[in-house]
Amino acid sequence: MPKAGTYKIETWGAQGGNVDGNIGFGGFSNGYIFLSQHQILYINIGGKGQDGIFTSSGDETIAGAGGGYNGSGGVTGYYANGAGGGGASHIATKSGILGTLEEYKDTILIVSGGGGGDSSWGIPGSGGGFKGADTPNTYDGNGNVFPYHALGGGQTGLQSFFGQGENAKDRSLSDAWGSEGKGGGGGGLYGGGTLAKEGEQTDCGGAGGSGYIGNTLLTNKVMYCYNCEESSEESTKTISTTCAEETPTENCAKKGNGYAKITFIE
Repeated sequence: MPKAGTYKIETWGAQGGNVDGNIGFGGFSNGYIFLSQHQILYINIGGKGQDGIFTSSGDETIAGAGGGYNGSGGVTGYYANGAGGGGASHIATKSGILGTLEEYKDTILIVSGGGGGDSSWGIPGSGGGFKGADTPNTYDGNGNVFPYHALGGGQTGLQSFFGQGENAKDRSLSDAWGSEGKGGGGGGLYGGGTLAKEGEQTDCGGAGGSGYIGNTLLTNKVMYCYNCEESSEESTKTISTTCAEETPTENCAKKGNGYAKITFIE
């Protein structure tokens, strides 16, 4: 930092990729921290997940959709009907993408989770907050609903990988119609999941990755995420919002790539 003092740090995670118009948005995290002169911070910005391609042509030559930079899950298989997850954005005192810092968690100052990737019928979960959003029930084009979910990342690794959204398996040649592909999970402190179940009517978007404001050096801290579960605890304070903007906007979820901002206060 150019001089010692209190700084406001803000991060926005990236959105997941799109297939047919459903978007898993990135979350927003912010807090205040005292930084010494010449202190070095390492900033990694989440990248938007690659869009999938909705096709019923059976074209085996379509490549899988890639996840965005900094921890999002991608899509593998024969058809790119699932989209890649959005990457997390984080600021730390140690260099490296988020997934390399599991043994150095105390160096992580703040994280904003990325949104899950869309799929041909399933809806993705948005990222951010103390727990990334789960996906809703899967459904088909005829309005039939099936009770299959992908789970958002939380503050521990009980359901997901540190810093890394789960990679999704796309439709295989042996799958029947109705399983065109799943979205990759969003990156986060712990990444969002994807649906493990395969077969008919298991299309599912990726779930959102979690944010993080648990570092004790942060004060006046809070996270915002799109239609998510809220928390009033100081170390996980989360507020749900319906605001989502491409331009990085305070207290709003993020469309497109992630973003970070550091502002000197006093």
